[in-house]
Amino acid sequence: MYAANSPAELTVSAGDSCTVYYTTDGSDPRVAGSAAKKLDGSTLTVKPTGNTDHNVTVKAVAEKDGLFSAVSEAVVEFVNIPDLTSGTRTYIGTVTDGGVLGGPYRVGVRVTTTNGKITRVQDNGTEAGLDLSDDNVSMDYSFWGGVMDSDGMPAKLYGKTLYDLLNMNTVPDDDDHNDDAVSGATVWSDAIRHATIAALRSAPVSKSESTVLAPTLTAQTCVPNASYKYIDVAMSADKDCTIRYTLNGTDPTADSTKAASIGWSGDIGVRLSADPTNHPSGQVIEVRAAAFDKAGNRSDVVRQFYVFANPLGNAAYTAQYSGISATVDGITATAVTQSPNYDDNYYITSLTLDKEHSERYADFLPELFSRIYLAQTTKGVEPIAGYETESRAVLAAVQAALNQALTASKPTLTVSPEKTTYANADEVTVTLDCPTDGAEIYYTVDNSNTLTGSTVSDPTRTGTKYTGPFEVSIDNIAGGKLYIRAAAKKDGKWSGIVRKDLTFAKGVKENAFVVDGTNYQSWSAASAAVKKGGTIVLNDDVQLTEEDKLPDVACTIRSADGETKYRLSGSPMTMNADLTLSNITYALGNLYANGHDLTVANDVATAWSWTGYNLYAGSTAESTAAGTQHISVQAGNFAVIASGRGSTTHKADVDVSVGGSAEVELAGAYMSATLDGNITFHVADGVKLNQFLGEQSGGSITGNLTLQINGTPTLKSYSPTYKASVNRASFGTLDLTGADTDFITANRDKFTGFATVLPTA
Repeated sequence: MYAANSPAELTVSAGDSCTVYYTTDGSDPRVAGSAAKKLDGSTLTVKPTGNTDHNVTVKAVAEKDGLFSAVSEAVVEFVNIPDLTSGTRTYIGTVTDGGVLGGPYRVGVRVTTTNGKITRVQDNGTEAGLDLSDDNVSMDYSFWGGVMDSDGMPAKLYGKTLYDLLNMNTVPDDDDHNDDAVSGATVWSDAIRHATIAALRSAPVSKSESTVLAPTLTAQTCVPNASYKYIDVAMSADKDCTIRYTLNGTDPTADSTKAASIGWSGDIGVRLSADPTNHPSGQVIEVRAAAFDKAGNRSDVVRQFYVFANPLGNAAYTAQYSGISATVDGITATAVTQSPNYDDNYYITSLTLDKEHSERYADFLPELFSRIYLAQTTKGVEPIAGYETESRAVLAAVQAALNQALTASKPTLTVSPEKTTYANADEVTVTLDCPTDGAEIYYTVDNSNTLTGSTVSDPTRTGTKYTGPFEVSIDNIAGGKLYIRAAAKKDGKWSGIVRKDLTFAKGVKENAFVVDGTNYQSWSAASAAVKKGGTIVLNDDVQLTEEDKLPDVACTIRSADGETKYRLSGSPMTMNADLTLSNITYALGNLYANGHDLTVANDVATAWSWTGYNLYAGSTAESTAAGTQHISVQAGNFAVIASGRGSTTHKADVDVSVGGSAEVELAGAYMSATLDGNITFHVADGVKLNQFLGEQSGGSITGNLTLQINGTPTLKSYSPTYKASVNRASFGTLDLTGADTDFITANRDKFTGFATVLPTA
């Protein structure tokens, strides 16, 4: 193709000593009386007959010694070059190009011109060749590879006119062509030039008198309506232009918010954040943007809609990552459903129509799609005003596609009563429900005592049909777990599976507890029966639940006489009175002394634990000690903390003594907690002291801190931390006057941050 407002030059070659004759009127150059002309040199100039689309047929022969060659023929296509227009125009063009391997290829472009010159070229449906199994297809599918500008267009098309495109040298990639080469001057990038020429020869699909190129925005997006979710809307425009935007449905002006840097990508635009607190049902945010040049001229306003949505309420979708399509009345809709949070909640994340209807309905389609994204269905979605008929047609096609992914919602599974740990004899009522009309629910119950292997049952294969609430229990004095799973089915398709695990405490024998010679099988009965200063004797391992509580009077808990140290385990417990633990195997969670005195005797053992055992002088709420509170640990492996836990205040003077065979970590104030009082730690000879922190990060002590070392405790040999405070450079007293001389010499420098160290030398 050649521009019709200038001659075309063809290169002609012939054999040695041959004369070339040619015609441009279609006649045979060998016939006497024809319009044949003798060619001088190797360049044949063909003049157009006017600045219109037309073809000129060139025929040529080579003559030598009165003999003629066969006729060579070429058709020169002249293309009308229109006058440059003012304002902005958008064109669409498509060509089929041979490519390099596996072609031909369909190449589609959307071309924008400003004052007749190209300012943007975008992909508009480029498709790979037919041989998709060819490993080299990716080479030819990369039409949009190479040297691109920020909009992804071939950089050397920018600012060109139709005339420039027709006269560009694009292949091969050598010194004679690179000045005009499109991207890397490859065959596939040249195809973009061909498609762009086709676009500029067609009628524009949109017109505007603005002389400033409108910005581009990130494609429409839908994400879950969760507080941590956001959408980065990237914006780009011509160089030396400023982008301004609004989020309130009004057109931007020169005073509107300026696009700023977002994220780590270097893009400019705006970050939209989900706000489920104020928009619990989700929200659609319309972004309007325009570019302003240095003179203050504004481009056309572009709009896009971004959605924060909740999953479908009365049904669900299955994963359709590659999209599912349906055609209704000639409209083909494709929907993608996926779980952005990987939590089995599937959302509609992408909606598209076939190319023809995407272009035909471009004026209202983004807004209509935003309504579908928000509802996560087409049911109840209102058509766009002025496009009611077209909207309903689109909704029908979209719903037909979505129907293929629809399934029942996951059932809800509730239990009554709701507990962290159940008593061994408890019976639990299980209730299942599904919001999807017509769905059937199937469930399975596995007992850890009878379960074979490590995989629980699948309700979609071996489930029992749910007909109403049912009761479950552990049926084993050893305790254990029940694993309940359920799924719903409708139209032969299964929902996701919901699961709940119920933990049952170990049961005990009839004389598990003895108080003053009387046998009890219930912890609560034994706890209520013990008198101040009395003893609860254990004749069995005991697992306490969240409903159990420690006695209201000062007492001792110990195993019966003999070698057995019965195990005391279960939920974290809070003390209601002074407590002594003796001759047991300790396996409770956190124990909160709550201002009371606690003694761990020298015959206590601690069970192995991943997390260890914490003894707090305070509690999980505000706590107070009546006088000086004493914590004594003579055995076992514990972390002893003189404050409470969390953002609490414990008002007390606390005295902590560790001795015997105890292995401990010591802390004055736990993270974010306050000890309102003085704290003294006494560490006896032989204790293994693994860590000391007077004030942990965020924890504070209002009074004095003293760490007193006696004899020769054992310190941790690797990565030891023995610090007065992480909040202050200098705090408290380290008293080594009772420590052995060798201990002081070897370890004095390991203790850091103390304001006073005794002895001072």
